[in-house]
Amino acid sequence: MLVSFEGQDGAGKTALLMAVHDGLERLCVSSVVVEEFSCSEYGQRLIEAVARDKFLRPMRGESATFRTRALEVVADLYYQDEREIVPALEQGHIVLKDRHLDTILYTLTPSLVAAGAIRDEGHALTWLSILCSELRYRPSLTVYVDAPLSVRLERLRQRQRHLREARANEVGREDLAVFTARDRIARQLISEEPTRFLMLDNSTQPPEEEARQIIEAIRSRLTPSRKGQR
Repeated sequence: MLVSFEGQDGAGKTALLMAVHDGLERLCVSSVVVEEFSCSEYGQRLIEAVARDKFLRPMRGESATFRTRALEVVADLYYQDEREIVPALEQGHIVLKDRHLDTILYTLTPSLVAAGAIRDEGHALTWLSILCSELRYRPSLTVYVDAPLSVRLERLRQRQRHLREARANEVGREDLAVFTARDRIARQLISEEPTRFLMLDNSTQPPEEEARQIIEAIRSRLTPSRKGQR
């Protein structure tokens, strides 16, 4: 079973993912965590790119364009699909993925349109969906982690990670516009497949309670034979 964790920057999804992993392990349910980017050359290029710009936009002087950056992100997900996700699922593990297909759709679409690389959101979503159409596995459950904008902004200001971007912990008007566009597209994706998504507000409940909700949702989707395994 593939479980993806989605959410805007600062929502707290990665910490929640790890709490779910720990909770499953305590229940003797085997799970594997797959990071946002792989350790391959594809993933390493993206890690370097996000260190330069938190939204993965090509910077002046880079050889990448908005289209090729999108292709890099998709290529890394295919690498993870074939080398990390498929083997783990075939061995009977639950895979907890930090960002998956939905991230590609709701983060890259606004960037492609804003840069003029693709003329509108509909065409961008179609192009990206076609690029991802040959993935072996898609999430059985997607946890969409949300939090009020004020909470997310404060978390971004305090975030510590390897970023060379001068404004890495700042959020300006242009950044807020990106967040708004991403949120609109994410809500559209959720409305199209509501049964796949579990929506969580990561600002009011204790993390342990939210992790318990996710674990229960995972266990409810497992086959009866799998539920009996310990």
